[in-house]
Amino acid sequence: MSKSKLAAACALLSGLFVASAFAEPLPSDPRIKTGKLDNGVKWMFFQHANPPGRMALMVHVDAGSLDETDAQRGLAHFMEHMAFNGTEHFPPGELIKYFESIGMEFGNDLNAFTSFDQTAYMLFVPTTDEAQLDKALMTLSDYVFRASLLKDEIDKERGVILEEWRSGKNAEERVWEESIKKVYDGTRLAVRIPIGIPDVIKGAPQSQFVDFYRTWYRPENVTVMLVGDASPEPIIPLVEKWFGQYKSELPAREPKTAELNPFTAQRAFVITDKELAGCEVEMTNVTAKRPPTTTVEQARTDTVERVATWIVNRRLEEKVQKGEAAYRDARVRISSFLNDGMMASASVEGEPDQWQKMLDQVIIEVSRAREHGFTQRELDLAKKELTADAERAVQTEPTRNARSFLFSMNRSLADKEPVMSAQQRLDLTRSLLDTIKVAELNDAFAKHFGADTFTFLVTMPEKEGVTVPKEDEVLAAARAALARKTEAPTEEAAPTELLTKEPGPGSAVETTVDKDLDIASAWLANGVRVHHRFMDYKKDQVLVSIELAGGRIEESANNLGITSFVAWCLDHQPATGRLSSTNVRDIMTGTNINVGAGSRSSDSLSISVSGSPKDLEKGLRLVYALLTEGKLEESGLKKWQQEQVQQLGMFSRYPEFQAAEALGKAISNGDPRFRRLPSKESVESLTLDEAQKWFDRLRREAPIEVAIVGEVPRDDAMGLIQKYVGSLPKRERSASYLTPLRKLNRGDGPFIEHVEVDTVTPKAMVIGGFLSADPSNDYERRALDLASETLSSRLIKRIREDLSLVYSTRAASVPRYAYQDTSMFLSQARCDPEKADTVIEEMQKAFADYAKSGPTAVELENAKKQIDNNLEENMREPSYWLRVLNDLTYHGKSLDEEKKEAEAYKTYTAKQVAEVFAKYYKPEREFSIVAVPASTAGETQPGQPVGASSK
Repeated sequence: MSKSKLAAACALLSGLFVASAFAEPLPSDPRIKTGKLDNGVKWMFFQHANPPGRMALMVHVDAGSLDETDAQRGLAHFMEHMAFNGTEHFPPGELIKYFESIGMEFGNDLNAFTSFDQTAYMLFVPTTDEAQLDKALMTLSDYVFRASLLKDEIDKERGVILEEWRSGKNAEERVWEESIKKVYDGTRLAVRIPIGIPDVIKGAPQSQFVDFYRTWYRPENVTVMLVGDASPEPIIPLVEKWFGQYKSELPAREPKTAELNPFTAQRAFVITDKELAGCEVEMTNVTAKRPPTTTVEQARTDTVERVATWIVNRRLEEKVQKGEAAYRDARVRISSFLNDGMMASASVEGEPDQWQKMLDQVIIEVSRAREHGFTQRELDLAKKELTADAERAVQTEPTRNARSFLFSMNRSLADKEPVMSAQQRLDLTRSLLDTIKVAELNDAFAKHFGADTFTFLVTMPEKEGVTVPKEDEVLAAARAALARKTEAPTEEAAPTELLTKEPGPGSAVETTVDKDLDIASAWLANGVRVHHRFMDYKKDQVLVSIELAGGRIEESANNLGITSFVAWCLDHQPATGRLSSTNVRDIMTGTNINVGAGSRSSDSLSISVSGSPKDLEKGLRLVYALLTEGKLEESGLKKWQQEQVQQLGMFSRYPEFQAAEALGKAISNGDPRFRRLPSKESVESLTLDEAQKWFDRLRREAPIEVAIVGEVPRDDAMGLIQKYVGSLPKRERSASYLTPLRKLNRGDGPFIEHVEVDTVTPKAMVIGGFLSADPSNDYERRALDLASETLSSRLIKRIREDLSLVYSTRAASVPRYAYQDTSMFLSQARCDPEKADTVIEEMQKAFADYAKSGPTAVELENAKKQIDNNLEENMREPSYWLRVLNDLTYHGKSLDEEKKEAEAYKTYTAKQVAEVFAKYYKPEREFSIVAVPASTAGETQPGQPVGASSK
């Protein structure tokens, strides 16, 4: 055989081998045990000890709103509610009582959700005791097979569902619903929004509930999933016991799909809303569906598409960072859509008067990728990033939370794809990325974005001063942009290092160690305070908080929002005098560390570092660069200003926002620092030079407190902090100069505000409560925590369950450190405007009754169990200790009190809780806030869209 023929044969065999490998089925996580009962119920069990001694359970029902008949629109979701309102083993009103008695909380530990294609019920049980798990499985089986569906309970729950419908209403939700109806007109998707329609919610007879329940809640549609710290052997028989006996009562029906059809022509739609502030432009195409990803070959296709969109998204982001984009945010996607079609889309957000420029730019970038493809450097960056993500998942998986696992399993189940371990995904990612070539990316992207059947959607405000385009104008503009020729992307040489010179490390001058908690605290020579706690409960995780004292508390009416802008820049577009934010992004690509920023507290600017300990130093190098030569970019100021003005315009129409604004104004006597958002004038008048000087002052002079928690040994952690934070300029240890700014000139209450909101949304917001204890008073703080648990149960029972006035409400004790005497105890709820006064009256009545009598013995015992369960889980988490340590010295917290936290709650009597509550629940400290629509004229009635533009 000649050499050429031999080479050809080898190439052919190699190709056959590769093709055979790609045809292999994807592996499943071997640690997950699976089975199927005789009646068709499936089960999955994963033994996993994080958190220890607990079990997470979920029942997946393969039915959602797509399966409803016209007479049942909304009943898939309504059924989710009815599972809690009476079953064979739990008469109405008894279910929540039982779970509270073992320390669980409604909402947090027992909940459910409904979507187009599934319904799921969750229980997070604080024990692996076999008797309790037996009862948990009994409960879940009751949900799916033995709900009572009593007529009286259905009728009582109608009001709650309507209030849930109401609570979600706003401009964005209305526009989303209208866009679904227009873009997918003629499909089942367009007329099966999960929340349903008010007419059905109000009037569907009991027989329709029974029909939906018995038709779709059948064994072959049910999967039981368990993740927790127990072996499967004693538990699987309990699954059989509770789920294995039920037989379907009604014949099966054909499962429904979204009925998506591939788009066949170019179209354009314009949708407006009076309360929308920003503008979004989107191009979307739907093509024929693909089977779920179950083979290596299919996974490779997904990976190629993922890499291609990652690169285009990076290009779109770079345009923003360089100040070259008319849009503010952009995203490109290729994905399966409800397993019924493949969707390719690109969307941008920005100012309404820039809609055509945004449309042009997103089409041009899509066309550039389609016509010229990608570069090897871009592919290499994508490989680096995706591999790093997969590697990190392997490191963190052993201590990943059971809840997270459970939801991942459910997602795979809904997608009809195997559940893979992190190591399996890493092995697959590495093997697939090694085979991908630039040409394949080009072909894949061109395939999805080369069609002439895209739908172009523009959503924008309908208000004075905004010119709304006609739909034929949008289509013409899109076609013109598509006809333009593009130039190939260019690449420039860029810096590869964050620093040009290594900092000279500082030193620790005072160090103490709390031996009980193994927390080290030190003062560095430059005045920085540092705390460290080693924790390996979460593998491959480190959390760092760097708090710079001051910020928003120092603002005045003339520069409101300046700290917010600085934090936004550090978080979204970190840059230095030498490195642009694009340079920084590229240097950090492929590292498993994130550097962010925010204004977590009103009296500090926070910089955070989180991720893998092996990349911690790189994160701290970036922090050092920002705190020595950080530069705010002009493009960042423009983007932040647009965001703030749009948010202000939209939120000003939200009763929720206006109620919170009114509360802040009332308890601060109008102090401008209590505004939720700065005024439009403040935002637009802010200059880059002014903000840069503000930031420069903070980074040079502000007292700093650092907390580092996670899987980093103390010597390593302290060494890195001394090098990258201890080398900063010297500063004062104390921020006592802020003390005068913490005092408010407030008179006595009660603080009563009735706010009228210029909104078309038929929704009110009420907030009731009182100014409560100083957070440094640990005795009183804990008493009010217990009160919040017991009062939450009462409020839910009275206002939601008995009166059906609201969808959701709770009591909460909110400690606040920045300003003196501003901690609050409150409850809040969205509701029907006509019932707002009744809701606030019920809240205040509940508070008044509690101040007189306090909790019952049963309520207090349940509250102690709930808090104990929460603390037992939370105190294992590094994030909990970061919150304790990040302002430990700054806000005068006590580690001695922290040691007593778990046991201290158990010592309270009902009398003590009542006394602390009554101490603060006094007329001069009460507040009552009601925000309602200014007029019912023009109000959106249930089920009607707002402002859909015609051609």
